[in-house]
Amino acid sequence: MSLKTIRTLFTAAAASLLMIACSSEEPTPEPKAKAETPAEQPAQKAPESAKPVNKIVERTDPDGKGMHLTATNPAGKKFEASIGDEVDLPSEFPKDVPVFPGSTPMASMSSPDEGMIVTFKSNEEQQAIFDFYQSELANAGWEILEDPAFGNRLAFDALKDSRKVSVVVAGTKGDSRVSIIVTPGN
Repeated sequence: MSLKTIRTLFTAAAASLLMIACSSEEPTPEPKAKAETPAEQPAQKAPESAKPVNKIVERTDPDGKGMHLTATNPAGKKFEASIGDEVDLPSEFPKDVPVFPGSTPMASMSSPDEGMIVTFKSNEEQQAIFDFYQSELANAGWEILEDPAFGNRLAFDALKDSRKVSVVVAGTKGDSRVSIIVTPGN
């Protein structure tokens, strides 16, 4: 998958998640009938500027090769997304989920309530990466659920403490991609 395709997919996913993360859960009020007399008029509404607003911060790396987006809705729910040649892991990335040695995070999206997805790039072959994750997650107490191989991708799911981790390895030696999807417990 080309970097252009990954960036396009990331942007689409980030926009979708941003809409979800920043949407208001309050229903739109029904319009009220106009009051007949001044005594019957409803109380004045606060000015529009007094309403809580979604806060969105976009940061571009100085070299222009990366972007970071943070959105917080009025309820305080936060969504973060990063893409570039090299990005930081989300601060809440689980300590009991390993990172393949020598791999570099190239994209991430996270929301504390919804989970996260982090995609790494590596120069190693798929099977070595797949074997590493199965072994290391099992050693960290994760229950390996399945390991379906399909096409040129290898994938499996693991459970621990009602959390779920999905690992998807794609690509070829010299250009492998590893997506780690972490879903919080209920």
